[in-house]
Amino acid sequence: MYSIFLVDDEELELEMMRDFIRWEDMGIYVAGVGVNGKDAQEKIQAIQPDIVLTDVQMPLMDGLELAKWVSEQYAWMQIVFLTGHDEFAYVKSALHVGAVGYLLKPLDLEEISGVMERVKRKCEEARLKNKSLRVTKANLLKELLDEKEAGRRDNLAAGLLALERRASESRYALALCCVDRDFSAHAGETGALSRLADAAEDYFRELGLEVAIVRHREDELAIFREAGESDATREQWAALGRTIRGRLGLSATIAVGGEYAEPGRIDELYGQVRSLGDERFYLGPGQVIETGDVKPGYSCDTLPPFPEERWLSDLQQSNREEAERKLAEYGGNLRQLRIGRAVVSEWAIGLLARLEELLHPPGLGGHAAPGKRAALYHAVYDCQTLQGIEAIIRQAAEQYMNLLEERSGDKNAKLVRRVCEIIDRSYHEPITINGLSAQVYLSPNYLRSLFREKTGMTIHDYLTRIRLDKAKEMLADPALKVQDIAQKIGYESASYFISLFLKNQGVTPNEYRKNLR
Repeated sequence: MYSIFLVDDEELELEMMRDFIRWEDMGIYVAGVGVNGKDAQEKIQAIQPDIVLTDVQMPLMDGLELAKWVSEQYAWMQIVFLTGHDEFAYVKSALHVGAVGYLLKPLDLEEISGVMERVKRKCEEARLKNKSLRVTKANLLKELLDEKEAGRRDNLAAGLLALERRASESRYALALCCVDRDFSAHAGETGALSRLADAAEDYFRELGLEVAIVRHREDELAIFREAGESDATREQWAALGRTIRGRLGLSATIAVGGEYAEPGRIDELYGQVRSLGDERFYLGPGQVIETGDVKPGYSCDTLPPFPEERWLSDLQQSNREEAERKLAEYGGNLRQLRIGRAVVSEWAIGLLARLEELLHPPGLGGHAAPGKRAALYHAVYDCQTLQGIEAIIRQAAEQYMNLLEERSGDKNAKLVRRVCEIIDRSYHEPITINGLSAQVYLSPNYLRSLFREKTGMTIHDYLTRIRLDKAKEMLADPALKVQDIAQKIGYESASYFISLFLKNQGVTPNEYRKNLR
């Protein structure tokens, strides 16, 4: 159906046109009414109907002046005049400002129907023309995204200016809607990706926002907003992401640039917004990223130390919770420092290679499947987010623990795990090898040997590590004295605790506490 907006300063005439003419039978619905040209202007801007039926003689702003304004602002909008005067001067004026036709008062239903059939044909022609213009405009904008040659950029910008028929160039801002491949249920399906632009166009159309949408790459949309048009809020961009997930099963990150620029600088805008979208690596998938979300100059390419040996020890003990805690804490440090993606990928590849070496030691007849290993490493390099890299490491670690348990026998692995759980739970109490061996029904010497074989450390070393980790947590509380902490973790002698802490951490407990501030 087509929409019509009615304008007349005579209230009874307006009500009659709105309520008694059977517009629906003509395939038209009344979108709004105005009592004069001034009143109609604001409403037409908001509603943007297909047709404006306006009286000619009105106070404040007459129909001819309103029609001129409509033609200048919305060339596709069809205008029909309503007048009680059939003088040729009015008809001539009406046709001069682009009116499709005119109706004489009192209205004749057959005449209205005939005029509206002609108007609807004009509406359809306008829609087809607008669609063609939008496609041409989108193609020009798409070429400008990647064009680096200055002369070619100037030609494309000139073509865009001619298409828009404006005295000066429009200015555009850019947003990029990028599919999160690692977190999308249907990222590999061509059908879902091909409908991405349609879903975005439907969304903005329902909002009543004017944008130009270009499918730049298979999994990336470039969304252009023209200066002077209403812009989407952060929540509306987030709602676009939810719409895409709901309709297509695709997770999308949306990078929203705030700068407006002439067509000749669109390739520059694209580079800026692409860099903004790179924050997805740290922030995770499905985010709306604006300029203010990036911490300027806050980046580093030097990795902080990762407790790799202790993490591997946790895996060898099947201590999943502790291994996950260490990995999550380290991932948080990488995000905080904004460690470069390439550096993080190299670290992850090294860690995965270490797991492979432990599973398949050289010279012992073990060998990993090269194809599977290569696929795993490629998966790391292809990850769009740090979260995705962490997921690959977690999966590999879980497989490592499962294989270790299969090789060493579940019974012995469970015994060692039980000893670790006893120590974790009772670290603050006096613990002896004889007491532990009695609880798992093994001889002290066999327990020592088995524990070292499975964990790579002695029982005493493990107990010391647990106690000192707890001590570091307690040192964050300034109300606790060093002597009290020593007793809480199982050491009667504060001096022994201090010397042990210094030996393992390189600083005294008080020095460690000062560094926390």
